[in-house]
Amino acid sequence: MTRIAILSGPYPVDDHLGGIGLRLWELAQSLADTGHDVTLALPRATDFTHPGITTTLDATAAVDAADAIVTTDLPDTALLLRAHRAGTTIVAENAPPIEHLHYDRLAADTNGGLYRDTVARWHLQLLLADHLVVRSEAERAATLGALVAAGRTSGAHHRVDPALGHLLSLIPIGFNRHSAKIADGARADPDKACDVLWNGGVWDYCQPGPVLEALAATRAAAGTAPTLRLLYEPAPAAADSLRAHARDLGVADLLHWPCGPVAHRDRDAWLASAKALVITGGRTAENTTCHRLRLRDAALYGLPVVVDGHGASGELVAALGIGPVVDPDDPHALGAALVAASTDGPARHRYRSALAAARGRFTLEEHLGPLQRVLHACVIAPDRDERAHRARIDALLKAHPALHDPAPTVL
Repeated sequence: MTRIAILSGPYPVDDHLGGIGLRLWELAQSLADTGHDVTLALPRATDFTHPGITTTLDATAAVDAADAIVTTDLPDTALLLRAHRAGTTIVAENAPPIEHLHYDRLAADTNGGLYRDTVARWHLQLLLADHLVVRSEAERAATLGALVAAGRTSGAHHRVDPALGHLLSLIPIGFNRHSAKIADGARADPDKACDVLWNGGVWDYCQPGPVLEALAATRAAAGTAPTLRLLYEPAPAAADSLRAHARDLGVADLLHWPCGPVAHRDRDAWLASAKALVITGGRTAENTTCHRLRLRDAALYGLPVVVDGHGASGELVAALGIGPVVDPDDPHALGAALVAASTDGPARHRYRSALAAARGRFTLEEHLGPLQRVLHACVIAPDRDERAHRARIDALLKAHPALHDPAPTVL
């Protein structure tokens, strides 16, 4: 048994969690199921419980008691340094801070100091981690390049494993067996029904405006169009813009607005009542390198997903055949894709068959082997005590002394 502290940073794990909080909770469950003693350090209290998992608001105490820690993309570097000095194994889900440029606080930081601080904290985590977890093949390629630039791809690592499997492993976006059991038992509710569900948040790089235009084009051509439901209410400015856009296009009656906040425990009924999912993102660096967390729902609930081709998410959907990949700037093509994914027929049947075949690819327990080996043995990276590696860490800390302190808020 290994004592593992999972540091959720700013991400809550409760009935109003987001995608990263959910990923951390499901990872904690899966590790506890295999006999580890897991402590989840949270930013606020939770009523979530699971055998083998303890929750705490005292992250420092959790680090001090742990044999290994697991961190996210927004680490408290003071805690990372504390664990490193203690010889604790450090596992980091270390996505490059590209999405962060879209965050309101960073966008408003005109001199770039907050983003430079965020990058420095990511860089330190890259240097301190004994093992790195990524969520997609594209993210693995990006992280391998970052490791080279950071000086981590040394002969010492190559001699352990030329594939660097001891240093880096892929745990794809997905779900664990507990979530699968709950989803399999979910029942559709006629009051929650829709043809197509927008199952995540609304961001400037991932927003449903093009879907509204596709609904208008489809209705103009065929006289009818699918209904679209937003699962979560956008921020006020974005909500006002979407409502006005739907009215201007004449599709306000097709847009089902959220009925207040949706608790995590209530998501299953909303997903079970939809026929398909849609995610349209822009041509951004973030969309190029990541698998969007909401892809989890496609495999979990067997829902065809309509997605853009602007990067790794579209490439995954196309490779697995689990939905149509389409240019969101082409309303007619996007409209046809929405109809194909949500209307019973050969195309939707093909997508659903592909989803059933691919479900194992999204099951967390099937991908935890490399991480489990690291955690069972409390593996320490072979370069941790190399003089050159220590010098790189010292140089980064000298250039960014704020890394000794907790991270500023960026979310």
